[in-house]
Amino acid sequence: MVSRNTLAGLWTFDTTTDRGPHDAELRTADAGWLTEAYADRLRARRPQPVTDAQWQQWIGQRAHTTVAVKKSEDAARPPDTDTEAWRQWTVTVTPSGRDGWKGEPVVVTAYVHLTRTAVGTSWWVADVTVR
Repeated sequence: MVSRNTLAGLWTFDTTTDRGPHDAELRTADAGWLTEAYADRLRARRPQPVTDAQWQQWIGQRAHTTVAVKKSEDAARPPDTDTEAWRQWTVTVTPSGRDGWKGEPVVVTAYVHLTRTAVGTSWWVADVTVR
């Protein structure tokens, strides 16, 4: 559940309030699902001006996103241990405008590295890699 929530948080945008994707990273860093080191890395990133055509189109449509996260299998993933696990997810991000506009979904594959201190303790997201 922690990996699914993290991925949904990282791709939930509202262009009427968010200056760019970095705002979603900050919200996710503050949500309590990440290791301190990963949360600190997200917070320390310098937000870049968002000039790509997709984000600009979303701004023009006053878009927000709906995020669907579906577990997918990775035959090459390392075996789980008591304190580390890796999960692969397909993340589908669908932008919708305030005026009924629907944008093309964006689909990415995300690999989540989970860690915990001992069996029976909570899992934390230590890293997310997107392909």
